Amino acid sequence: MSDRFDLHGQKVLIIDDTPANIGVLADYLADYGLDVLVAQDGMSGLEKAEGIIPDIILLDVMMPGIDGFETCQLLKANVLTAEIPVIFMTALSEPEHKVKAFAAGAVDYVTKPLHQEEVLARVNAHLQISAQAQLLQAQAEALRALNASKDKFFSIVAHDLKGPFLPLLGNLELMADLAESLQPKDVKEMSASSHRSAKRVFDLLENLLTWARLQMGRMEYEPEVVDLTRLVAKNMELLQANAEAKGITLRSEIEPNVKVYADVNMLNTVVRNLISNALKFTSFGGEVVLAARTLTPALSQQERELTVSIKDNGVGMSAASVANLFKVGHNQSTMGTAKERGTGLGLIMCKEMVELNGGLIWVESEVGQGTTVSFTVRVSEG
Repeated sequence: MSDRFDLHGQKVLIIDDTPANIGVLADYLADYGLDVLVAQDGMSGLEKAEGIIPDIILLDVMMPGIDGFETCQLLKANVLTAEIPVIFMTALSEPEHKVKAFAAGAVDYVTKPLHQEEVLARVNAHLQISAQAQLLQAQAEALRALNASKDKFFSIVAHDLKGPFLPLLGNLELMADLAESLQPKDVKEMSASSHRSAKRVFDLLENLLTWARLQMGRMEYEPEVVDLTRLVAKNMELLQANAEAKGITLRSEIEPNVKVYADVNMLNTVVRNLISNALKFTSFGGEVVLAARTLTPALSQQERELTVSIKDNGVGMSAASVANLFKVGHNQSTMGTAKERGTGLGLIMCKEMVELNGGLIWVESEVGQGTTVSFTVRVSEG
């Protein structure tokens, strides 16, 4: 049997009240790598099946207590054992017995006296069929998840991409139609509005492309030792102009030379998005503070984690809003305190990137009391 399925480690449960039959067949199957378990009546067979969840069951019909037909029906009625393939082994060879066996849920029927090679061949075939069925089911579930992600993706595109184009096109049309009569002040205001709309379109497209790469598995996770202090400082410098425009104090309480082990590009995206969000929802004259503290200090260096938090004293949000923050389709772009517009994807991408780095992300907020977004990242191993 050169094309035999790899039987090593596969569990087979034999339910038969004849010790001689069980012993010979069990030894034969064990020689081919199967892990053989035995029960000598229907009730004990049901208990063992539920306890160990075998990969296949060989079931006798004529047994004391409940017979094989009823045993099989009970197996198929139990959600834990319903998918286990059952092969009947019996001296009953009449067509009506075979029909009854298949009606009870069996996948095959072998008549006694047993030929060990035949039993092995049937076990091999049904284990292979079962494995292929599980693989197909997993692929079908993955395809459904992928299609759901695509539906959500296109929903976001339709909702968010259309929005910024309307004022952009409107402003450009007005500027073209009224070019000769517009005052410099009007041109400046309309140009600034057009620039904001164009910038929002650009940010949205950038986030959509990143989201698409994540969903298609094309963003590789490449961890390395990262200087968190320096990475945060660079992002604060990049966003300092945004903070100053709203009179917001942007500061870091992270100690010097804090090293973490993460994908630097993903970590950079997470930190930048979270700082941008905090600035967006903080009122004029407010404050945004970044901090980091070590978790599980008693563990080894390799197991330690750092919690990074971005805290603002802005508008905050309700518990219902917090619950929907990371849900595609529920997450809506909300206008900031200076009428800034987001893309609706930032936090969702942050969650996926944090999780790809083995961390967790969560939000604590209260209306009017500000928001703190925290995520964990591994402390550097070196």
